[in-house]
Amino acid sequence: MSGKLLIIDLTSEKISQQIISKEIYKKYIGGKGLGAYLLMNMLEKGTDALAAENPLIFLTGPITGSLFPTSGRMVVVSKSPLTGTFTDSHVGGFLGNEIKKTGYDGIIITGKCHDRKYLWIQDEKVEFRDCSHLWGEKVSITVDQLRQETDLKARVACIGPAGENLSLISTIMMDKDSDKTRAGIAGRTGLGAVMGSKNLKGIVVMGTHKLSYENESLMKDSRQDTVNVIKSTDFMKVRNQYGSANLIGPMNEQGFLPTRNFKEGFIENGEELYCENMNRHKSRNVTCFNCPIVCGQIIKTKKETEIKIEYESIALLGSNNGITGFMDVADACLICNELGIDTMSAGVVIGFAMECKEKNLIHTGPDFGDAKGQLELLEDLAYRKNLGKIFADGVRRASEKIGQGSYKFAIHVKGLEMAGYEPRTSWGMALAYATADRGACHQRCWTVNTERTGGLKMFSFEDKPEFIIDIQNERAAAFSMLICDFLPFEQTSMLSAWEAVMGMPLSEKEYILAGERIWNLIKLFNIREGLSRKEDILPPRMFEDKLKLPANIYDKDSVVIPKDAFEHALDIYYEKRGWNQEGIPTLTKLKELDLEEYKCYIGE
Repeated sequence: MSGKLLIIDLTSEKISQQIISKEIYKKYIGGKGLGAYLLMNMLEKGTDALAAENPLIFLTGPITGSLFPTSGRMVVVSKSPLTGTFTDSHVGGFLGNEIKKTGYDGIIITGKCHDRKYLWIQDEKVEFRDCSHLWGEKVSITVDQLRQETDLKARVACIGPAGENLSLISTIMMDKDSDKTRAGIAGRTGLGAVMGSKNLKGIVVMGTHKLSYENESLMKDSRQDTVNVIKSTDFMKVRNQYGSANLIGPMNEQGFLPTRNFKEGFIENGEELYCENMNRHKSRNVTCFNCPIVCGQIIKTKKETEIKIEYESIALLGSNNGITGFMDVADACLICNELGIDTMSAGVVIGFAMECKEKNLIHTGPDFGDAKGQLELLEDLAYRKNLGKIFADGVRRASEKIGQGSYKFAIHVKGLEMAGYEPRTSWGMALAYATADRGACHQRCWTVNTERTGGLKMFSFEDKPEFIIDIQNERAAAFSMLICDFLPFEQTSMLSAWEAVMGMPLSEKEYILAGERIWNLIKLFNIREGLSRKEDILPPRMFEDKLKLPANIYDKDSVVIPKDAFEHALDIYYEKRGWNQEGIPTLTKLKELDLEEYKCYIGE
């Protein structure tokens, strides 16, 4: 780690540096944790997420760009315009490694361009270049043109028309799916709108520095230990063959798969969405930087265009909207990636629109199962035209505009559309969604597999608060180290890689404590921005509408989450975290985590 961050002020077109001490890295690790520390201290309370003052922070982790497997990951941090919370969107591919090669650990972008610009970053050199000729262009054209104007081997982060039009479900796209290597997406919580609000179309990066180690032999040993774990884990072969899409079949057959705007948990005749059918359309696999798993699944669409596809996109643009044609889902993913739209939020938004039409709350738009209508509405979302004027900013805001009780089936937590796992089947996910720092996110804690395989009792909150807390703390640490969700690893090996780069040890106890510290700091940020216990809640549908279960699987035909049991589980969660019953960390907890400097946000 260089300890250096590049600070780019778009308003003045000046650059500077910030040095991060090793003490701060040990306290917050890097990535997500360092982003939380920076955002808390840089952004004034109540700042609008689309204001020039909201920083857009691109960060690598301690082992990004190293020999350690899956070390290509990075994170984008900001205040979310969709949720009003802290947000971190994690990205694979190659941009993280390229940023590290510039000699910086990250890039902090502040201010707003006076005209439409892109940044050309070569090592320590930064150019502010006109981008008016590319405003309005789709992602693949933008990436190609920016490389033509800079270097064909450069890595690119850019927005599409959705980000330019400040859609709050827009993304930042890294490279493009037709590249030989894997592209990445900062997909969730509307970060494309933050970039668009700054009149910034793209960031082009090329570095020439080589990463050095404090202890190269220790790094090689930790790498080899982890490669051995990967080779001995049979499930990695499934990841290589199907990516995350291997889950579609099991989730559907066991009632976890969102269907028709989360009205149902499985879709009949949905076998075409399964991974075995997907592989009939696969053209190749792609990988992120230094990843031996090679899980990226590249599909050729009907238009012979290549697109990477994952479980969440299939679930939320497929079954959730009553669409069972795999190639129809691939076409929808293509539009999302070209226009810069989050496939997950878009899928839930369109499902909500379909149900609004079904209930005669709106009179135009697609019906459930209308694949062509879904494509048309995706275009409208990006350009804010027709129904896009209502739905481009997510289901929470759309339900506020439509009214008529539509909030009851607007499927979100804290404004973030729900991920592709039905919480009435997985009560662990119900509590994990409700308490997640950025909204209804499955990555903070994924309980589904533990529940369905018997590790946790289904249709119960028993033992779930403690389990969720432990996973949330560990994931906060892992997302700060910046390793892949899919990586099987021994924690001691990963911490050896940390020591090899940083030149100082980090014990397992310190690592997990840092994760808890990061989780609590982000909670303080969200409290400062006005969130309270009332936001740690699920959509009314989960408490009021019974979910039909697949036949002959469970000892019941349907299920609903009892709200009193949920609230009791939330009480236990807060208590186990050392928070009061309003979900606010206590002064004792802040002292324990060395966060006492932020006590003003808890009223102390």
